[in-house]
Amino acid sequence: MNEPSPVRRLTTIVAIDVVGFSTLSARNEEHALRLLGARMAIAETYIKQHRGRVFKMTGDGLLAEFASPVEAVRTAVEIQEAMRTTNALAAVDDRLNLRIGANLGDVVESGDDLMGDAVNVAVRLESIAPAGGICVSAAIYEQIVGKLTLGAEDMGEQQVKNIPRPIHAYRLTAEGASPLPPPARSATKPAAGTARPRLLLVGGALVAAVAAAVVGAVLLRDTPVPTQPPAQLAQAAVAPVTTPVAPAPTAVPRAFVAADIPFATTRRRRDLDAYERAEGAKALAINARGWAEFASRRVDDRTARTVALEACNATVQKQVRNIRDYDRCMIYAVGNDVVWSFKAPAMPPQPHVAAARPSPPIPLDPATVPLINEATRKQLADDYAKITRSKAFILGRNRQDWWAPGDSDPEAMRRALQSCGHITGRPCFVYAVGDQVVVQTPQKFRIVEVFTPQDLLGLDPAQQEAVERYLVADDWRAIAVARNGRIGIASGSAGEDAAVETALRECARAGGTECAVSTVGPFLVTRN
Repeated sequence: MNEPSPVRRLTTIVAIDVVGFSTLSARNEEHALRLLGARMAIAETYIKQHRGRVFKMTGDGLLAEFASPVEAVRTAVEIQEAMRTTNALAAVDDRLNLRIGANLGDVVESGDDLMGDAVNVAVRLESIAPAGGICVSAAIYEQIVGKLTLGAEDMGEQQVKNIPRPIHAYRLTAEGASPLPPPARSATKPAAGTARPRLLLVGGALVAAVAAAVVGAVLLRDTPVPTQPPAQLAQAAVAPVTTPVAPAPTAVPRAFVAADIPFATTRRRRDLDAYERAEGAKALAINARGWAEFASRRVDDRTARTVALEACNATVQKQVRNIRDYDRCMIYAVGNDVVWSFKAPAMPPQPHVAAARPSPPIPLDPATVPLINEATRKQLADDYAKITRSKAFILGRNRQDWWAPGDSDPEAMRRALQSCGHITGRPCFVYAVGDQVVVQTPQKFRIVEVFTPQDLLGLDPAQQEAVERYLVADDWRAIAVARNGRIGIASGSAGEDAAVETALRECARAGGTECAVSTVGPFLVTRN
């Protein structure tokens, strides 16, 4: 009988490796292995959140695969940011830096393992990434350009170990210059000593599968390339003809304004006015629930950062019953400059909800809230229902939910939306204000996910404006999408059926072929 042909497929490979682990292990092997296990567990958490799969542990790193290059890069960015946060809280000798490489290509399945040139290239790209950085192939770059708000430094063609051909590589950064189109595959490596072009991956729309993963919305801060002694350079995988990638210039920080601090109540923001007036070396740490602590009059900025983080995390330990990854405090300001490495939380347009509430009123019933688990239903009944102040309950991408109290309804909505938008990277929506539901929930379709504007590709200005209005409406509304990309939007309909029929009709009128309803109200849906 003929041997079965090997199973080949196209996938995205991410390679992660710890920098200098051998040196750390030589000092205290057991302690180093515990640190490694903890850091790899963090990486695996983000990989799973973005629908990735770890298929091999490599001693001091791992290999993972993703169906989407965009989600692979988002995961890499989130992992590096998580490592920076963890390192900020760790002792100097316990800090681990990662290098990450990513490549898109053909692989061969071998049980749960993957083999082939695509895997080898990802590993070699990781080897030329700076400590704390990410290096991707041209194949990855072409898939993410226009979809992520990141900079990319063109490293040109790199000759790497055990790969017979040069690999065109890009180093991702947090900032970029003027937007440029992706270079042709035939582009050559920049000559030594010449400036490499800096490219900008501008945020753009994504076509969503109904089960799309949560979008990580963190920026990758640039990290200087460590200086290596000649003996180490001789062993590096990069050919000696390449020149090191220079660190990108640091972005100009924003001036600290207490009223701009995300997540915090207005009252807490007023209290933090004192930070601006504080003297000496100082730093402010915040977390995604709105807790904040600062340290001032310290001997230097580094000490101020450490004390502020410790105080903030101690407050979180006391106040938060079940601490999650996103509860770790983050440095928001040093001196009177905002140095927070995250971009502003993704938010729906103001006023966030329609001025009018659905009529007749829809009481909040934990048993009927879509996209939440049983634990959340119990918390809604036991905890949320007992809040007597203004409060808002939010739903977000990847089955994320959040609620927050406030001194007013707008404050409660703002706080909850900021926290949810920070965690998911996409605008969340207000499901309930107080104990009243403020959106219409589809009854004739199966809800599969929360709708966000990134789910629609290539909108013209009029459609973008219509989607903005759609996000904050409280009436029956629907969106139909055609196979050829045309869309139809219906809002202000008398009921679910009318909204669906209008959306399908508008889609066909726009020249759409095989129009189908993708969204009803604030939800991505499919037929029951």
